[in-house]
Amino acid sequence: MMAKQALEGVKVLDFGWIIVGGLTGKHLADHGAKVIRIESARRPDASRADRQVSVSTATNPDDKPFYTFLNTSKLDMTIDLKHSRAREVINRLILWADVINENFTPGTMSKLGLDYEKISRIKSDIIMVGSSVYGQTGPLAREWGMDGTGMTLSGHVHLTGWPDREPVMTTSAPYGDTILPLFAAAAIVAALDYRRRTGKGQYIDASMIEICTFKVGQALLDWQANAHLQTRMGNRVLNAAPHGVFPCSGDDRWCAIAVFHDEEWEAFCRVLGDPPWTKEPRFSTLDARKQNEDELEQLVASWTEKYSAEEVMQRMQASGVAAGVVQNARDLMENDPQLEAREFLVPLEHPVLGVFGHPTPPFKLLKTKAQVRTSPCFGEHTEYICTQILGMSDDEFVELLQEGVLT
Repeated sequence: MMAKQALEGVKVLDFGWIIVGGLTGKHLADHGAKVIRIESARRPDASRADRQVSVSTATNPDDKPFYTFLNTSKLDMTIDLKHSRAREVINRLILWADVINENFTPGTMSKLGLDYEKISRIKSDIIMVGSSVYGQTGPLAREWGMDGTGMTLSGHVHLTGWPDREPVMTTSAPYGDTILPLFAAAAIVAALDYRRRTGKGQYIDASMIEICTFKVGQALLDWQANAHLQTRMGNRVLNAAPHGVFPCSGDDRWCAIAVFHDEEWEAFCRVLGDPPWTKEPRFSTLDARKQNEDELEQLVASWTEKYSAEEVMQRMQASGVAAGVVQNARDLMENDPQLEAREFLVPLEHPVLGVFGHPTPPFKLLKTKAQVRTSPCFGEHTEYICTQILGMSDDEFVELLQEGVLT
């Protein structure tokens, strides 16, 4: 028999959508919470329109792997939140739930009559998390935003790129979108423990811009303590040289190398075969290497380009020098023994897309392993939720269906 999951018995009403809302609910669902995902035919989740594989179409909401990645292990219910009778159903779901998850633009839930103040009148011990770019208070609270907004205003983008070029925006690798859900899920667990001890619920205000700003803490401290304004340094850092990614044999293959102190420098030189230039005064100390970093990087690259990225990494690591292959998607899927050993992707069968790898949570509870199920199809569990969880009669369910409350 499977061990009881860590969040088994926790009930979540999930209004979250796209990445932040989707992942927050996913982290809870994969660890046993019963998560009811609320969707509307008026405005389906944007990730249901993200066509990333050849089988995805413009009209089928259930053939998008991106949505599946973000919404594993959930139940899905479709309801028109703007219908006059929608609140009859939503109020019953609120009474059922322990937690409500949402990441609409602040103010949206209030317009729907579903802000925390009103919801807590229905269920006083409810826990609600509202994730947004700016947070629920302050002069920008009502502004719309996304990951790029949080990355830009937090100062992260100013520090990303090369000093002689424009700042670099994140593209297919959003930071705030994927980190904020981890904080939100942890805060939910803390709030559940607080409710267990006190009988009281609470509201969680999760801000992406503050998560992103937390990442640039070193630059903030440098300004506060030294009045020094850090800017872009490419792949370099102040306390290491060489520190960067270097070309290797093959098409677009690279290896990252970082040397921080003299012992690592000596080991690094041995890996290269102690060429004469490594003994020159311009590279004898860290300060000297920093002053001659352009020349140093060219010399390192002339050595790394003779070998595969994997061989460079293995040689460096064997000598105690930090190094790692700059992996692409193929490497991650086919050549990464660490991800494979930790079962990062588990093959599951989706009713439309067939069998493919689904991501497991990035944290492992060793005594209560995550049990990932494929994502639900659009409205797949509407009847089950209404009749089995909320206890509606068949007549009431059909009536709501015919009136367009349930879509």
